[in-house]
Amino acid sequence: MMKNGRTVQLSALLICSTLLSAACGGVNSGLSSDPTKSYDIGPVVPLHDEKPRTQKVLERSYSVEVEKDATFIEGETASFKIRARVFFPVLSFDLKLSGLPDDIAGVNLVRSATEAGTWILTWSAPKGFIASDRNEREVRYKLELADVRSSDSSVESLFRSINRTQDFSFSVRRTGKTPQILKSDLGAEVAQGAVVPFTVEVMDPASYEGFAPRVDIYFQGTNKTEAGYEANGATYVRNETLPKHLGGGLWRFEYLFDAKNNDVGAQLDRNGKKVEGATHLQSRFLINAYSASGGVSGEKLQIVKIRFAKAQTLVEEKPKCEAPAASKPKATVSKTAATATKPGKGN
Repeated sequence: MMKNGRTVQLSALLICSTLLSAACGGVNSGLSSDPTKSYDIGPVVPLHDEKPRTQKVLERSYSVEVEKDATFIEGETASFKIRARVFFPVLSFDLKLSGLPDDIAGVNLVRSATEAGTWILTWSAPKGFIASDRNEREVRYKLELADVRSSDSSVESLFRSINRTQDFSFSVRRTGKTPQILKSDLGAEVAQGAVVPFTVEVMDPASYEGFAPRVDIYFQGTNKTEAGYEANGATYVRNETLPKHLGGGLWRFEYLFDAKNNDVGAQLDRNGKKVEGATHLQSRFLINAYSASGGVSGEKLQIVKIRFAKAQTLVEEKPKCEAPAASKPKATVSKTAATATKPGKGN
């Protein structure tokens, strides 16, 4: 039995060896296992070497160039140029604006009447366009090369197939102009005991309705001057109304110079002594305006003389002593007159 089993195993191994030999180029195959021999394995497929058309190649068909440093200022009208070129024979083309934010209106793009291939973008940036916590805002928009017309239909087909819209942006900044104090109509003299209204007008290019400039009235420096003592005039000024916008960045502020409800002190010389015969108290104050955008005006000096009710003297007048009025004698009533007769009983 053992011998028959070995015979079966040897037969199986022989069959497998024969099959492998045929598959790997044995005697009956047409191939040789010789490593030095070349073999014909059929036609070779070449590698794919086609270059794709890139957007850069397509962009050489035209160009759109925006003027450098395109910037708008709040409250002002400005323009900048945009130039478009097409590098194929065309009869005409146009440039269209799109993609502006929803809070922007009134932007105009028109073709230049004097420069070929040039458009002019114009806009009046409104005041308050920039958020109060920022100094600048960037605005993004799109320009499209549109309506390309050519006598060659293949050129028109080319421009229909490529991207003709490009992204651009411009900046909007706050005005660099500072506010100006145009005038104060407070006179040079105010009578003691009087309350005098006056106004201050301020031009602030950065302001707009609801966003007014601020005006400060204050005293600065020392009271002593070469001419003598100058009182703090700001203590006599009070404001009781809101500023009024007159339009175009012009504002009016209303004040009172109150020499009635505020104490009017003595006029002193530079050594701090009262001036004999002085008729006025000289006072001064400064006015300054601060823009809504942070600009500051120049200071305006206001000098006001408060005219005393009477000339100042070195010795204060004491009230005159008058003798007390003589007391009048008390009225006396006679005993007889004071005694009333009591009515008697009837008899």
